[in-house]
Amino acid sequence: MKKRKLTYKNQYRLLIAIIAIITIVSYRMAISKTIAMYHLKNDLVERSSEIQDAPQRIAELKTRIGEFESLISGNPNDTTETRNKIMNHASRFCNDNNLVLSGFLPPVDVDRGTFILETNILEIEGGFSKILKLIYNLEKEWKPGKVVSVSFFTKEDLRTKTLKLYAHVYIQKVKTRA
Repeated sequence: MKKRKLTYKNQYRLLIAIIAIITIVSYRMAISKTIAMYHLKNDLVERSSEIQDAPQRIAELKTRIGEFESLISGNPNDTTETRNKIMNHASRFCNDNNLVLSGFLPPVDVDRGTFILETNILEIEGGFSKILKLIYNLEKEWKPGKVVSVSFFTKEDLRTKTLKLYAHVYIQKVKTRA
């Protein structure tokens, strides 16, 4: 019996086929798992950066909860306390900035079932930028409630025949039922 020899062309084809089979098997056994682990590592690194930010996010959420709780008062009879607080802050600011607190309209209480929505209305006379400063202080610094609306209007002063700028500032506070 004669041994059959492979030609160089067939040996080359056989070598290519064996390399292809080894590549597929090694990909299935090792490389695909390595790539999957690489993606898993990237996901875990991303999650760990989120976890490192968690204390800061928790602190931010606690401050927001505190802000919401400060808007909700447990005592439904603190209307005069809220009004006095608003009146003191507004009158002090008006005296310091040449504004006139021309009116403090009676509060409007709206019963919403589980809570009462109290709206206090200030009437301020003065310059536009100074009124805006007062509104900013009411919203961001003093926080006696939430400034929900501001209405600017002009009136003619009959004595001096000039127009004066006024603003109604609406401040709401949520009160829970006792």
